[in-house]
Amino acid sequence: MNWRGKRVAVIGAGRSGCDAARALHQLGAQVTLYDRAEPLCPILEEDIPLITGRDIPDWEGLELIIVSPALPPNHPLFVEARLRGVPVWSEIELGYRIAQAPLIAITGTNAKTTTAALIHHLLTQAGIRAHLCGNIAGTEQDQTLTTAALLARADEWIVAEVSSFQLQNVHQFRPHIAVITTITPDHLNWHGSFEAYARAKGRLLHHLQPTDWAVLNGADEGIQQLLRWLRADGCPGLQNVERNGHLLLDLPDPFSSAEVSPAQLSSALAAQIAAQVARLLGCHEQQIQDGLATFRGVPHRMELVAEVKGVRFINNSMCTNAAALGHSLKMAPKPCIVIAGGVDKNNSIDALADAIRHHCRAALLIGVDGERIGASLSAKGYSRWHYAGTLESAVQQAFRWALPGDTIILAPGCASFDQFESFVQRGVQFREQVYRLMQSEANQG
Repeated sequence: MNWRGKRVAVIGAGRSGCDAARALHQLGAQVTLYDRAEPLCPILEEDIPLITGRDIPDWEGLELIIVSPALPPNHPLFVEARLRGVPVWSEIELGYRIAQAPLIAITGTNAKTTTAALIHHLLTQAGIRAHLCGNIAGTEQDQTLTTAALLARADEWIVAEVSSFQLQNVHQFRPHIAVITTITPDHLNWHGSFEAYARAKGRLLHHLQPTDWAVLNGADEGIQQLLRWLRADGCPGLQNVERNGHLLLDLPDPFSSAEVSPAQLSSALAAQIAAQVARLLGCHEQQIQDGLATFRGVPHRMELVAEVKGVRFINNSMCTNAAALGHSLKMAPKPCIVIAGGVDKNNSIDALADAIRHHCRAALLIGVDGERIGASLSAKGYSRWHYAGTLESAVQQAFRWALPGDTIILAPGCASFDQFESFVQRGVQFREQVYRLMQSEANQG
């Protein structure tokens, strides 16, 4: 596409919006950036206009809109854009259009970040040049697809984590390998229903060609339901990969003949998927095993922080829904005490309580919905919980309750924005509280 002189509005001056604006400017487009608030990105080129206080662009002569993933589907911009015939893209659509390198795209409710990071690790350890991108929050490789697209050469690979929000506004987006990890109810307050959420994930498959591949977790019922919907629709991309034997649902266990550490077990799904993707790109089994053995995980995802007087502390701040909570607690070393709570975004209080009572010796609850989780626990006959309110208080109380051999795990099962800017800030504060506790215990001798 010839971008020179093309008039583009970018809505949202967060990380993805600013990167999109910079890329378009670099390609010669006439870009204007809009945001209802002050921009989050610290530096923009002086000749990229920034208009604050609004998220509706000037329509005169406008040829394209790039939207923030935070813009909900019912935003009036989408109606007006359809009436005016102005296409609306997400940032990942832009990244795909300008990329020279082939793309591996990973989505899912849970395990998508670990899966993306592990695929990237296996490829690079095997000598295959690859760029990791997407919402890899809390890591040094946290960059947008658009940024990676400008950096990656045609003989390299882009490994991108993509969200349902971003997939809502793609049109030609086509990975060479499409990966879906799990689909369980999440972000229902944004999508409106489970079907709408699942179908947004399913847009990853719409434009696949016969030479492409889809690697899906066939054991997941949400994915099976999505496949039933897409088959009923006659989805061309799904038909292309199915007819050519390129839809992979049964994933062999890469640990079947090896010693498995607790850290590897916690990311077993990611390992299954990543190993299969690596095989598709020509990696040998020994290269895959060596890569799995050297993978150190992703911050804030089942991250072992420290051990204090025989008590393990695990940071899984990225756990923000009931399904992730259940999986986290199932995988956590037992006995375990959980720190959970925050903002329930899926009307899932009872499901959160069920996960806790089935797997935990005790629970410390925080945030605006912590007391509601506690009330549900009490109604289910579980009394070993306390509403601590803040994360600092919860860490201290959990350690007072813990015995040597116990695990204290931060697995909130909820969003973080009642008390923190992000799950990353929540995880960082958990680490800091554990380190202070460790120092205090050391000072006491």
